[in-house]
This record gives sequence, C-alpha cells and structure tokens, in this order.
Amino acid sequence: MEAPTTQTAGVTARRLNAVLPVYAGTIFLSAFLLFGIQPMFTKLVLPRLGGSPAVWSTAMVFFQAVLLAGYAYAHWLVSRFDIRRAALIHIALMIAVLLVSLPIGIAAGFDRPPQEGQIPWLLALFATSVGLPFFCIAANGPLLQAWFARSGHEHARDPYFLYAASNIGSFLALLAYPLLVEPFLRLTTQTAAWTWGFAFLLAGIASCAGLVLGQSAPGASSKPLPAAPIAFARKLHWLFLAFVPSGLLVAVTAHISTDVAAAPLLWVAPLSLFLLTFVIVFQRKPALRHAWMVGVQIPLVAVYAITAWFGIRLSWEVEILLHLSILFVTAMVAHGELARLRPSADGLTTFYLWMSLGGVLGGVFSALLAPMLFNSVIEYPLLVLVGMLCTPGLAAIRLTRVQGAALASIAAVGFLVLVAREASRTDMLRSFFGVHRIAETSDGRFRLLMHGSTLHGAQKLREADGTLVSGKPEPLTYYYTGGGIADGIDSLRQALGGKLAQVAAIGVGTGSLACQAQAGEDWTFYEIDPTVIRIATDPARFRFLSSCAPSTRFVMGDARLTLAEAADGSLDLIMVDAFSSDAIPTHLLTEEAFSLYARKLKPGGAALLHISNRNMELASVVRATAATVGLSTWINVSVRTDNDLKSAKVAPDVAMVLRPGVDPGPIVRRDWREQAGPGATRPWSDDYADIVGSVWRKLSAK
Repeated sequence: MEAPTTQTAGVTARRLNAVLPVYAGTIFLSAFLLFGIQPMFTKLVLPRLGGSPAVWSTAMVFFQAVLLAGYAYAHWLVSRFDIRRAALIHIALMIAVLLVSLPIGIAAGFDRPPQEGQIPWLLALFATSVGLPFFCIAANGPLLQAWFARSGHEHARDPYFLYAASNIGSFLALLAYPLLVEPFLRLTTQTAAWTWGFAFLLAGIASCAGLVLGQSAPGASSKPLPAAPIAFARKLHWLFLAFVPSGLLVAVTAHISTDVAAAPLLWVAPLSLFLLTFVIVFQRKPALRHAWMVGVQIPLVAVYAITAWFGIRLSWEVEILLHLSILFVTAMVAHGELARLRPSADGLTTFYLWMSLGGVLGGVFSALLAPMLFNSVIEYPLLVLVGMLCTPGLAAIRLTRVQGAALASIAAVGFLVLVAREASRTDMLRSFFGVHRIAETSDGRFRLLMHGSTLHGAQKLREADGTLVSGKPEPLTYYYTGGGIADGIDSLRQALGGKLAQVAAIGVGTGSLACQAQAGEDWTFYEIDPTVIRIATDPARFRFLSSCAPSTRFVMGDARLTLAEAADGSLDLIMVDAFSSDAIPTHLLTEEAFSLYARKLKPGGAALLHISNRNMELASVVRATAATVGLSTWINVSVRTDNDLKSAKVAPDVAMVLRPGVDPGPIVRRDWREQAGPGATRPWSDDYADIVGSVWRKLSAK
C-alpha cells in the first residue's frame, strides 16, 4: 500500500509544481492577445473615419464594455458551475470563435461611415468584427485566477499576484505593437499571427483546467466558491476608484494624439502607463510605495493648474510628459486604493466585475458623454481634480445619510451649472473630430480658428490703425498669396495655360483656400467634419467662402472614400490639407492614397500636400511613398519672418506630387527642390506607417 501512496504523492507534487508556470504563462498570453488586438484592429478601422483621435477613444469604451461583459461571464461561470462544467463551456465557446470569427477583419457592411452618428456606427463595427474574440479572452483573467484559488498551490489563498502577471502581458503587448509589430509586420500578417496566438491560448486554457481537475491536494475543491457578502458602499467605492483613472486615460490619450497623430504609438503610451500601475500595486511588495504617490499627486496637480490658469505654453515634449505624469500618479493612487481594499479570493470575480464597471463608466463619460455635454475639453481638468478624492483618507470619512445627500446634491447642481455654461458658449464647437475654438487676437485685428493647439486659419478684422477691413477677405496663415500653397497652385495654373478646370480640395478649415480660386475654375471641397463647414460658411464668423465662393460644393465624408467616387483622370489639382490639430491623417499619405490621387488626376495634373507639422518630418515620407506609384516630388523651402508672422502669415511646408516629366510650372521649377528617387525613408502604406521614425527625424533636425 505504501508504493501507490508515494507514487500518488509524487504525481500531486509534479502537478502543483506545474500549476504556477502554466497558469502564469496562460494568463500572460491571454493578456498579450487581449491588448495586442486593440491597437491592431483600431488601426485597421482608423482610415474609415479620417484618422480622428476619437476613433481610439470610442474603441477604448468598446473594449472596456466588452471587458466588463467578459468579467460578468467569468463571474457567472465561477459562481454557478464547478471547474469541469465551466471549462467545457468556455473551451467550447473558444473553439466556436476560432472556427467562425477568425482571422480578424472588418465585417461586411461597414465600408463607409454615416455623416452623422459616427459613434454608434463605430461601436457596431467593433462589435460585429471583434466582439466575440475579445469577449472570450476578456473572461480569462478572473476565470483563471478563480481556478488557481482552488488548485491547492501554496499561493492559492491570494491569487491577486496573477493580476500583476496579466498586466505585464498587457503592458508588453502595448509596448511591442508600435516598436516591434507595427514597423515590421503588415496588418494581414498581424491578424494571422493573432489567430495562431488564440489557438495556443485555447490549449493553455485546457491545460489550466486539467491541472486543477487532476489535483488531489488536501483541502482543494473544484466546486463553486461560496461568496461572502460585500457591502454595497464598498462596491461603490471600488467603482469610483476605477472610474476616475479610466476617464482620465481617455481624456489624456485624446489630448496627446490630437497634437501628433492618431496612431498606435500615441495610443499605447498612456494605456501602457495605466496598466503599469496595476502591475505595481498588485505586487506583494510594490516597487513604488502608495504613500509616495499620494505625496506626489498634490504638487503635480498644482503645476498643471498653474500652467493652465496662466496659459503657460510648454514644448510639446514637456507637455506630454506632464500629462502622462498626471495620469500615472492619479492611477497609482486610485489603483493603490483598489489593491488595498480588495476582498479575499471568494470575492475575486465580484471585485473585478465592479472594478470593470467603473472603468466602463469612466470611458463612457470621457469618450461619449463629454463631447455631447461640453463644448470645451473641460472633462480633463475636472477628472484631474476629482482624482484628488481617490486618496486613502476618503475611505475613512463617515457621513450620515443627510450629509451624504447634501454633498451629492451640491455636486449634482454644480455639474448641471457647468453643463449649462458649456452649452451657452459660442467660442467653441465640439464634434466627433475634435474641439474648434474661435477667438480674436488681443489687439482685435484678427479672428482665429484653432483646433487643439493648432491655428487653422485667420481673418483680418481691422487694419493696424484700427479701421475695419472691407471688401473680400485676404487669405492669411498658410494660404496667403506668396506662400508655398498659393505659389504651388499658381505655378500649376501657369503650366496648364493659366486656368485650373477641376480642383478637389481636401479639408475646409476657415475656407481661406477658396479665395485662391479664380473665375471659371470648378473647386469642390471634401470635408469629414460637418461642424467645420458650419463654421466656415457662417459669415458672422469667417467670410472667405461667402465672399470668394458662395456656391462652393461640399462633399461630406473621409476623402479616401469620397474622392474615389470622382471620375478617373478628371482633376487638374488635388489639394490635401486635412489637419487634425497638428496632425495629418496618416492614411492620406500612404501608397494607397497616392495611387488614388494618380488615378483621379489628369496626365498634367498634380497633388499639392500641406505637410507643415511641429512634431513629424513628412517630406521624406511623401517622397518615398509617391515614388512607389511612379510619381515624382517637389518640396518648397519655407522661410518664416517676423513681419509675416505679425501679419498672420505663416510660411507652409508643401510638397507637389506629379508624374515624371510633367511641368510643375515656373514658380516650382525656380524656387522648389525636385526630389530624385525614393530616398532612404521607407514608404508608408495602409499596413505600415512609421510614426516613431517621423517624430525622431523632426527631433534630430532641431
């Protein structure tokens, strides 16, 4: 009888030794796939909506909502079924998803977004295309931790350390995407690799279930865990602590990606820091003490408040660092409190469920509700201030029902007053594509249109002596006569005999460009944001269109989709000036985009691209990418003088792209530089865009 007992004990020991590496590896792979799919699929969708940063904000809300659904599904499996039945249900679902929903791609019927209601359309696209695969993987974190708690392993009583392992996988996936995956692998290769990863994960889930079902450690059980009652107030506290950093994450990400580019690099930096806070706070001995983060929060918020109140302008690098620091410290404080207040293992799935609900509500507030409630991005400073309430002292405060009701009433009234104030503002208009601010200079001479931190156009209201300007408005900012854009248009006009027949202008802004059109020319403006058209066509705001081209035709939608409907070989000029704050939508600079331009241009036509950008070097990108479709490139040399800047004239960086041997006109031949060959920069495509390299080249040139 002794031999079988010894043998059984050896098998049990080997099983227990295998439990931790198998569970940790499976949870790591699950998290890696979970967060790898987010930037990958969002990048696939991005061109459909003009490269708007709001695409990623909406995507984060979707993924948070499905994560909540996955946690609810895991809670249902753990609370209702033993491990054998739960494993059979979950594995069967994963097999069905593998056979039906993979590889990942945009579902049929979502080729072109509507002119209004982009958010519901986008949510439906995500749900139809990646909803099921993401849902399956979202359940794995709490599900596997709950199974591990029944494994008989020496650490089974406190499985929360596996949540840190999960977030390490998420963190590494987000870092790997812009640095290792996006620069080297096309999207088709990425989706195929993700499918293989899903298949390996399925094997890992089966192994995890098998290890627990085959154990015989004393005291271990595969039956559903009895859940101890948890006070509702405690659940609400979890929800609040998850709500604040989640809402702040969306707000910070939108702010940063607005001023550089809507691209995975700018998406994953805030989300990586967000996940890193979970890695740190759920360690047995956190590397950064909770008290340190609480102490840093107040000074950091004070620095932000001072710069915002006094309008202090920082370099974009320092500004990004400040915003990311605020996000990281606030999340460390809130998530540190979550880790401190976590329940025992029997309440694990309930804890994750409420924490996920708070994350969803925070994302919904910043991405969906705030654009409807506020004309400015006031949710960002609001969340920064509310983040101060996540400190440990909050949990120690005990209020009577009357006191609690009074505080809640004051907060509600204050919020409604804020909403009413924002609704009455006329200097700002907000849409899915960003915040447009209309302002006048301090001397009252110019009216400006700002998007984010970038000037989109200006109209002169008064002369230097204070007299009102009359007659047709003069094109200013990047579009002034004698600037690179006007010179490129005039040069091509001369090359074509003094007149442009058909012109497609991508991007409206204030409508300044309309005043560069001449009689007899047919200009059509392509614009994705209806709010921009409302601003530009309102004579009380800007008079360029009403004075220079009152019968201008507008085509709504993303230019890559709408320009495709123009007749091939019909255009003399395509003017690409589609800024989103200081970013140019990358999908308008890809090989596929230049192929589209080439098809739509007449043999002697040209595309003129406005490539001014504070943060990215784009001239070499245009040169390399145009060369892949057989086009040559001319680049202007912009010189900005103090006198021009005082007159609201900003010399633009411009590229002209046309077929080799086509005459670009006398001005371009004389003053611009022809770029021979593709150069050293790798061309961009819908599958590949090297944002990191573009930013690095800009920094290196300073």
